[in-house]
Amino acid sequence: MQESDARANQLINKFVISLTEGKILGYVTDINVEVEGNQFYFILKMKEVENLGSGQTVFTSERKLKISPDDIVNVGPHVIILGSGKVPPLREIERLHQISEEYNNLVSELEAKEKLIEELKEENYRLKRELDELQRELRKYEVMKEDFENLKEQLIRQEGQLEMARDYIRLLEGMRGDIDRIKSTVESLIGTELEKIVRGIINEELNARGLKKTSFL
Repeated sequence: MQESDARANQLINKFVISLTEGKILGYVTDINVEVEGNQFYFILKMKEVENLGSGQTVFTSERKLKISPDDIVNVGPHVIILGSGKVPPLREIERLHQISEEYNNLVSELEAKEKLIEELKEENYRLKRELDELQRELRKYEVMKEDFENLKEQLIRQEGQLEMARDYIRLLEGMRGDIDRIKSTVESLIGTELEKIVRGIINEELNARGLKKTSFL
């Protein structure tokens, strides 16, 4: 009850404006609080306001207006704004406005993140293409490396064969002197044997003719 009395005191000496009717209902001069069950109501005692035109107004007869706290949209220094339960309180409107701003911020953030995601997708696609190209180049290098290893093995074998050929040549060169000596010996032997054979033939011929042996050969 103390809370309702405190709120009631804030409603005295203020104009009452109805948003649903779109007019000033009156000026509050006094207020009472009425309780029904668990709900309390404000009984506003007001002087009605009459518009005389040219911006002039006068107070006329008094009237009473029964409202619930839910009917109040906002209470200002000089004005009470009523919504008759059809307009949410100003705090709720402000809260809804804040929620709307938060929603708009979230939407903006979401759009920015979606844009970033698209950019990342494009970057990922570009990097994937580069990776595929690098993998193709890597496969080429692997084939070239395999060919190089095969060529290297062939060169090693050829170097071994070449070294063997060099050793054989050195062996032949070492044997050349022996071959020349053998050749000279063979030629000398052939010459001696040939001389003996010729001399034997001539001597046989001379003997057959009754001539002396010759020693000219």
